[in-house]
Amino acid sequence: MPAEFSVARQLLAYAHLRAEVLRSRRDNQWGASAIEWAIISAIVVGAAVLIGAAIKAAVDGKKNEMCTQEGISC
Repeated sequence: MPAEFSVARQLLAYAHLRAEVLRSRRDNQWGASAIEWAIISAIVVGAAVLIGAAIKAAVDGKKNEMCTQEGISC
């Protein structure tokens, strides 16, 4: 499993646990805050996955380009 997905899974787990803690306080204002944090967390996780995938693609592309120039199999 790629590292990006591991980080994403950990961030989502944290957001879920944070929402549960806030929900357990039974205060309506805290509940709204938990939903806002869950949405923000989901956006951050999505951005992290996209950035990680872009970096990995760039590195793989450069690796393949270097291997082709050298005439070796990578």
